[in-house]
Amino acid sequence: MQKQILIAPNAFKNSLSAIDVAYAIKEGLQGLSCQTKILPIADGGDGTIDIIKQYLKKSKYVNCIVHDPLMRKIKSKWLCLNREIAVIELAKASGIVLLKRNELNPLLASTYGTGELVLDALNKGCKKFIISLGGSATVDAGIGILSALGVRFLNKKNEELLPCGKSLKLIHKIDFRCLDKRVKQSEFIVLCDVQNPLLGKYGAVACYAQQKGANKKMRLLLEKGMKNYINVIEEIEKIEKNTRKKYFKLPMTGSAGGVAYSLFVILNAKLYQGFDYLAKLFPIKHEVKNADLIITGEGYLDKQTMYGKGVYKLLDLAKLLHKPVVIVCGNYDRKVDWEKIGIEHVFAIQEKGISALKSMQKAKQLIVKKVKSNSKIFVSAYHRLAHE
Repeated sequence: MQKQILIAPNAFKNSLSAIDVAYAIKEGLQGLSCQTKILPIADGGDGTIDIIKQYLKKSKYVNCIVHDPLMRKIKSKWLCLNREIAVIELAKASGIVLLKRNELNPLLASTYGTGELVLDALNKGCKKFIISLGGSATVDAGIGILSALGVRFLNKKNEELLPCGKSLKLIHKIDFRCLDKRVKQSEFIVLCDVQNPLLGKYGAVACYAQQKGANKKMRLLLEKGMKNYINVIEEIEKIEKNTRKKYFKLPMTGSAGGVAYSLFVILNAKLYQGFDYLAKLFPIKHEVKNADLIITGEGYLDKQTMYGKGVYKLLDLAKLLHKPVVIVCGNYDRKVDWEKIGIEHVFAIQEKGISALKSMQKAKQLIVKKVKSNSKIFVSAYHRLAHE
C-alpha cells in the first residue's frame, strides 16, 4: 500500500479555516516526491460546521439574521443535516472573530445571537441540536442563549436584566415560564474544545476572559458573577429536585465562558469533547492509521492546546498508533518542551519583525513559505518512515 503524509490541521483562529490551512500546507509540499492526503479537523471551535459540511455533502446551510455579541444585527447561518438535526456554531453569532480588537468586552458581550440560531432551527422543525462552543467573545454563562429562548433573568427589584456578563452578579431570580416549550422536547449535544471547569484557577474566567478583552478588574467581576449565578441555579435545583450538585466542577462546563454549564444544567445537554465526537463521524482514525507522517497545526500552540484542543487530541491518537507528528502554527510557547510531549518538529510562521496581526493577515503565504523552506525535513522524515 502506498504511503502518505496526512495533512490534518485545525483552523488558525481569526485567520484561516482548517480547510485553507490544509491546502496551504499542501501547496508548500508541491513538487516534492511525496503523497499527501488532506483531512482538515475540528474540535468544536471555529469552523466546525464548515468541516462537517465538507464531509456530509447532503447537509445544507440555512441563512438567517441574528444579533452579534454586541447586539448588532448580522447575517449568520447554521447547518441542517436533515429535517430534524441542526448544527449550530456559536462563533457564527457570538464569536470573537465578529468583533474588532477595541470592541472586546465580556461584560457587555452576549450569546443572544446563538440562541436566535437555535430558535430559527426550532422554527424550521429541528428537534436535535449539535452546538459547537469554541471561539466565543463572551463570558455570560449562556444567559444570552437562554434569554433568546424565552428565559428571563431578574434582579432583586424584579427587573429584567440584559443577558450579558455584567448581569451575572445581579441575577436574583430566573423565570422559566416563557421558555420555548419545544426546547424541552429537543435533544442537545454540546461540542467543547476545552476541558476547563466553570470556576477557579483553571476556569472559564481565569483561563480565557483576558483574551476576550477582560482586564483584572473585569475578571474579578466576572468570577464573582459566575459564583452568584451558580448559587441561584443551585437554589432552584434544591427547591425543584431536592439536590444541590456541584455541576460547575465538572470538566468542560467552562467552555465558551460558561455556556456549557447552563446548557448542561438547564437544557439537559450532553457534553462531549468536540474532537472525540467528530472523530466518530469522520474517518480520522482510519487516515491516521494509514499515514506515515502527520502534519497538523493551529494558530497558537501553548498550554491551552493541551486542554482538549483538536491538535492535542490528534497527537494522542497518533502516539497511540505510533505515528510521528509535525506541527505548523502561527506561533508557539517556547517554554513548553514540545518534543517531550511527542512532536517531531514545530514550525512557526510568524517571522521576526512581523506582528501577530500581520502574520494572521498573510497566514496563507507564510504557511506555504515555511513549509517550502523546511521541505527537506518533511521529505526526509517521510522517506525514512515510509521505508521503516
